[in-house]
Amino acid sequence: MEKQGVSFPSYTVVPNRHLADLITRGTGIDRVPDNVPPTYMIFLRGESVGVNLFEELDIPRQKALHGGQRYDWARPVEWDDTLTVTARVASIVEKQGKSGRIWFADIEFAYDDSQGKRVLTEITRLIERE
Repeated sequence: MEKQGVSFPSYTVVPNRHLADLITRGTGIDRVPDNVPPTYMIFLRGESVGVNLFEELDIPRQKALHGGQRYDWARPVEWDDTLTVTARVASIVEKQGKSGRIWFADIEFAYDDSQGKRVLTEITRLIERE
């Protein structure tokens, strides 16, 4: 549990209209919305930008499960926003199940705009099973 409370170095992301166009067209929407779609944020952040949680939390990918995400929006994300993202291990809980140990990690991603105002907070849950 030594990783609980750990914050990772901040990084910057900028919404990409072209990527959003590919995603929205793939879901049957004909045009990119005026504001960044709420579900786009996971594509914007992804694993290739910022912190590699699997590596940092020592979770083998073959044992990892995605336990869900939730978002708390302060305002819509605009296409010209430059966002600073800071990830923090909010909680780690370990339980013993019938088939072995199971481990839950809630990671909080804070997205702040260029004025330092919070735009949204994302909580991603990662699960590892023995």
